[in-house]
Amino acid sequence: MIKANQPPESRHNRNLDILRGVAALTVVGFHLISCYPKAFDKVFEIGPYIHYNFPGHMSVLVFFILSGYVISINTPLLANKLLIKDYIRKRLTRIVPIYIIALLFTVAITWGQYDWKVILSNLFFVSVPFNNVISEDGPLWSLNYELIYYFVFILFSYFRISMVKTVKVLIIIIALMFVFFHNVKIYPLPVSYLIGFLFWATGAMIADIKTWRFWKIAASKVVAVFILMYCMQAFNPYGPILKVLKLAVVDYTNGGTFTVYSWYQQSIFWTDLYYYPLTILLILALTHAYTKWHHYLIWFIYISAFFRMFMIYKVYDMDFIIKEHYIVPAAILILSLVLWVTNFDFGSRFKNLLKSTSSLGSISYGVYMIHMPLICLFGMTVATSGFYFGLKLVGYVIALLATAYLLELKFQPFIKKLIRKKRSAQNGILPNKPQS
Repeated sequence: MIKANQPPESRHNRNLDILRGVAALTVVGFHLISCYPKAFDKVFEIGPYIHYNFPGHMSVLVFFILSGYVISINTPLLANKLLIKDYIRKRLTRIVPIYIIALLFTVAITWGQYDWKVILSNLFFVSVPFNNVISEDGPLWSLNYELIYYFVFILFSYFRISMVKTVKVLIIIIALMFVFFHNVKIYPLPVSYLIGFLFWATGAMIADIKTWRFWKIAASKVVAVFILMYCMQAFNPYGPILKVLKLAVVDYTNGGTFTVYSWYQQSIFWTDLYYYPLTILLILALTHAYTKWHHYLIWFIYISAFFRMFMIYKVYDMDFIIKEHYIVPAAILILSLVLWVTNFDFGSRFKNLLKSTSSLGSISYGVYMIHMPLICLFGMTVATSGFYFGLKLVGYVIALLATAYLLELKFQPFIKKLIRKKRSAQNGILPNKPQS
């Protein structure tokens, strides 16, 4: 039942913690199994036994919209220099210390492979435009985007620019760029920044809207939207459509007669717009916000994904379908539809199990930042048998979670405490003595 203008229970939403934690682990699965299996072990790998490609790239887009939402809902109007200074301090304190630790760790295990210019460009968050991202910690690229969006948000907040209008303008600009410049061999990074900011600004817009209606959404519908993350990349129809229409045929990765740009400089592209409706639905479903567009968005996703699935099974044989990992995404898509239309009642045990995963959200940034260099570190040894490979994998998971825990819940609070003491000393306030 829909209840008009009922506010959320709190600004801290455990459902979003679950989303953040699961998205981080999805990126880990993508790099460990789907993308760089040989980096973890040169002899044994998990990929042949798991016929599924983890949606790591889409998870980063989920991080963007989630970041915009959380920043907007927890940041007061930046109406003066003092508030702006405080906002910048909090944002940099949040991302920089762990970022530096992850970078130094990566440099240590790759010592001698990168010159000081590459290291400094990563240190100062400009590695993407200079094409200097250290591949052994590839996720560093997204922090360049995040930092830009953090500072752009200051302008929008200070000048009280409506995020609703901002999103509308971004959609128009992106549409015009696609229509008029889709085949122009331009530097692709502005397109990546704009589309990425569309996701980020949409999260801020959702947080900024004060007229949401809130409803007690069935758990099955929340799960139905949630698991769509794990089949959308497989059934994205935009790539094939663009090829058929001969619209976006520029390939920046395979060379040709024009300048080749790195993947990091065109990491977010036109086809990623297909994930835009789902990222919106994820935030709405997990925060119990309701809009009349709910059903339009979900049925657009189901119809387009099922159409793409039908075409794949119509055109290709079963060997190709198995090889390209379409079986599991198809099962997930069907399950999602069933859960959405049936309002299946999950038991309390399942709900409690789901809630228990919210603790992953508190270490998700640490997991995201450190998992790639840890993969490379473990890859320095080779398993001599399947048994030792299993032990190695278990050791990696334990090391990853323990390191992320130390970074997020021990190191990060320590840095915050040091900064508070320094600010107190600068202001002439004794930290252990109450102010009069």
